[in-house]
Amino acid sequence: MRAASKRNQRREINKIVGVYALFGSAWIYLSGYALIWLVSDRHIAEQIEVYKGLMFIMVTSALLYQLISRFAGRLAESVDRLEQSEARFQAIYHNVNDALFIHDATTGQLVDVNRTMCEMYGYTPEEARDLTVEELSLGEPPYTEADARHLLQQAAAGPPMTVRWRSKKKDGSLFWSEINLRRADIGGNDRIIVMVRDITARHEIEEALQQNEEILKVLMEEMPAGVGWADESGRIQYLNSYVSDWLGYVSDDHPTLEQLMERALPDPTYRDRVLAVWHDELAKTLESGVPVTPQEAKISCVDGSSKHIILNTRLVHHRILFTLTDITKWEAMQRELLKAQKLESLGVLAGGIAHDFNNILTGILGNLSFAELLLDPDHPAQGPVKNAEKASQRAAELAHQLLTFSKGGQPIKKVVPLGRLLQEALSLSLHGTKVQTRLELQDGLHAIEADEGQMNQAFSNVIINACQAMPGGGVLTVIAQNAPLPAGNDLGLAPGDYVKISFIDQGCGIPYEDQKLIFDPYYSTKPGGSGLGLASVHSIVIKHGGRVEVASKPGAGTTLTFYLPSVGEVVPEEEAPQPERPGKPGEGTVLVMDDEEAIRTLTRDMLQYLGYQVVTCADGEEAVRLYREAAQAGKPFAVAIMDLTIPAGMGGKEAAQQILAFDPAARLIVSSGYSNDPVMAEHADYGFCAAVIKPYRCDELQQALERVLSKP
Repeated sequence: MRAASKRNQRREINKIVGVYALFGSAWIYLSGYALIWLVSDRHIAEQIEVYKGLMFIMVTSALLYQLISRFAGRLAESVDRLEQSEARFQAIYHNVNDALFIHDATTGQLVDVNRTMCEMYGYTPEEARDLTVEELSLGEPPYTEADARHLLQQAAAGPPMTVRWRSKKKDGSLFWSEINLRRADIGGNDRIIVMVRDITARHEIEEALQQNEEILKVLMEEMPAGVGWADESGRIQYLNSYVSDWLGYVSDDHPTLEQLMERALPDPTYRDRVLAVWHDELAKTLESGVPVTPQEAKISCVDGSSKHIILNTRLVHHRILFTLTDITKWEAMQRELLKAQKLESLGVLAGGIAHDFNNILTGILGNLSFAELLLDPDHPAQGPVKNAEKASQRAAELAHQLLTFSKGGQPIKKVVPLGRLLQEALSLSLHGTKVQTRLELQDGLHAIEADEGQMNQAFSNVIINACQAMPGGGVLTVIAQNAPLPAGNDLGLAPGDYVKISFIDQGCGIPYEDQKLIFDPYYSTKPGGSGLGLASVHSIVIKHGGRVEVASKPGAGTTLTFYLPSVGEVVPEEEAPQPERPGKPGEGTVLVMDDEEAIRTLTRDMLQYLGYQVVTCADGEEAVRLYREAAQAGKPFAVAIMDLTIPAGMGGKEAAQQILAFDPAARLIVSSGYSNDPVMAEHADYGFCAAVIKPYRCDELQQALERVLSKP
């Protein structure tokens, strides 16, 4: 600006001198020639010459006055404009929101600061000009004086630059600042203008946003669902680890939505059907703004498994946000819950039916076994009686299967070597069939704690099903091995030691739609099938704290896998019990309590045949009265056999408590058709010496009495 002002001044001065020289030259030249032409007298000419000089001085003085006045006015206007410009500059310089530092570009020395700098840092202008960069900075790398001087050198040699700096105020407090460095020529001097902006609030917001982004990322990674989003072009911008693990992507992969769907839904027909519905829903959302309806689909994972998912989609800020919720386990749990509810409902009905049925069977089977004892071995009726007894035993087994579902029924557990159980089940169930067996037992196979009868029934049902699936013969492979399960396993079982038993057949397989139903009661794909076989298997395994799984493909065989809790160690085989010798004739009086008259009569006849005296009654109140009266008369009962359940009356459990209250040494035997009742499973805990399960035979009743009477 000063250079332009100087040029204007020189131009004005040159103009004044030029006008004066031109006027003077024209005056002298023209007035001299005019005097020669007009005056010939020399004396007059000299006098005119004097007046002409005076006139020249007056005219040129007036001309100079006008020119100099004009020049002075313009000069005053320029100075005024310059002062106004300087005032505006100072107002801007000192009132901007950013602190300004002016450094010498060569030495880096601080030359000037604005008033905002003083307010921002807390220094006076005089103090500020003597400050070093070190005093205005954190003083630790990368915010030291050396780092600052390096930045000044870069700005002096190159284009403008912006950096983030940790600044320090006079009171020692620190704040984040954004520094812009620019080279400039000020008054012919090479300077560096440094503009400092306090960005503490912005930095805190950025840090909060970064923390929120990290929290959101962690949340997305920890969510028990697949999450991702794509831009408007369909390019995937983010996939969490669930989707990546399911579909085999890594963090650097950014597929398109189309590529992701091709991998997740490899079947073109199924994929087109799913995507058609999805695109229609997206179009409705874009048109009317209604939320996208969740959609179910089955995706294929990179490990070969499939997952049933719920696809939820949202359109947010020109992005397509989608979540894939895996409901595979939830569906399995729902199926198990529904199955348990069905079994519970069935159990209420089955328990009542089986109890009454067992009472009837007790009369039939007991009388048949009693008749067998009364007949001579060579009597022609022995064959029909034995056949009827076998048929009754088969009916009893059916009742036992029904009782497997009864509500509250608990298995009578004991430690059993698993290998022996499997060998017995295979030997009995495969006898007379064309099926070969291959039994593979792991060395050191752990024993299980189970109801031997129930578990044998479960294994036999599976083996029989496998045989029926291979009518032309084949190989049934049974593999048993230890299988400890960690916490959070996919089976939903408690962590601990388990054994895994797999039954692998070479049969026709099970269609996928039937696999979900094979454990349902009364569901059967076989003509004439009862549908209780695998339902019993499922109920038995669940009551033992285990799980049974099915895997099958049509035409490729079926694998049924048991997971059963183990005792965590190998248990040696027990020696086979020696057959009991026939007991001597019974002695003493036996009290029989049962609500069924036919059973009371049968039991009385059998006991009398065995040599006992018998007293019968119909309910617990009468049994307690008779027992008390006999004890008071000095003729106590040797044994009391009491039915566990008496409809609308006192049962054996309550009656036993009252009898033991006044005779702790009473010998009590509990009898019931509910073979899985907790009292039958743990009869000793309720004061009974033995338990007899209906329907019972004469020899079973005799053995129970002998065991009880032989104890002190």
